[in-house]
Amino acid sequence: MKEILDIIILVMFVIMVALFIINFNRQQIDKYKDKLQDNEKKNSSKDTVDE
Repeated sequence: MKEILDIIILVMFVIMVALFIINFNRQQIDKYKDKLQDNEKKNSSKDTVDE
């Protein structure tokens, strides 16, 4: 019985760590996309000023 509980707890822990990593990576990707969009806006506004 104890072994079954240990396995269940271990599986739950692994799933929680996996979800944390997935969400953290998604957050970093969103932050990077926002930074890229800001840079594109700055570059497009510079292009219009240069003309």
